[in-house]
Amino acid sequence: MVHHVCLLETNPDVSDEKLEEIMVQTRIRLLKILPELSNLRVGKRIDPANSYTYFFSFDVESMDKLEQTKASAVYTQYQKQIIDAYANRISELDYEMEPGKDIRYS
Repeated sequence: MVHHVCLLETNPDVSDEKLEEIMVQTRIRLLKILPELSNLRVGKRIDPANSYTYFFSFDVESMDKLEQTKASAVYTQYQKQIIDAYANRISELDYEMEPGKDIRYS
């Protein structure tokens, strides 16, 4: 099981209201990819010193499933219409969640 985390820093002109809309759109759009992904989480920063404005994360069965998810029409459209339009910096992190599993086979 792979946990995918995406940290995003929004453009300076993104208002608090727009950020709320972005978070809602993230949930709506990514939930359409079910059952490929599970445990979707979306949140906004608490500490203003944190440059990442919001994040989303989810679990997928494997790195292959993650690549399929990111190549899906829904994710591709979300990337173009939300991420590319409103984020100026992105960090993506992937973690293997099964103890003892060789990450080469995730």
